[in-house]
Amino acid sequence: MTTPRKRFRVLLVCTGNTCRSPLAEAALRDALGADRGRVEVRSAGTSAMEGEAASEGSQRVAEADGFDLSSHRSHRLTREDVRDVDLVLVMERHHRAAVEALGVDRGRVKVIDEWPAPGDPGSPVSDPFGGSPEAYEECWRRIRKHVERIVPHVRESLRAGSS
Repeated sequence: MTTPRKRFRVLLVCTGNTCRSPLAEAALRDALGADRGRVEVRSAGTSAMEGEAASEGSQRVAEADGFDLSSHRSHRLTREDVRDVDLVLVMERHHRAAVEALGVDRGRVKVIDEWPAPGDPGSPVSDPFGGSPEAYEECWRRIRKHVERIVPHVRESLRAGSS
């Protein structure tokens, strides 16, 4: 009898869970390709209001690339969200502190532009909320770039977990 393979769990965290983390969630699922069924990808916000739609700007930039965020609803980060997560990717350092305050081991929490080392510290993912269309486009471009760097490390974790 074989034991079912555990899914790798990734949580993406920003502030309101209406701009950056929903975009990162969509980008990561897409970039995982054939491995997406082996990875649970969710998002939350440190100060999110429950049930809000993704921002209009995020929906627009995602839609331009063929992604549909219309069903996204914001979720406030809770202790239960991080209980069994393998990797938490946060948009900014202050999000890291909020996640760690919920009891998550520092080794499982990574700032998206800093991991894997040396990261791409010249490309922080700033919050575009209320900003121009160009701010949303730049946010989306940076998220996609960071996700492409991160996916090989998620796949490596999948390989390590299946041996």
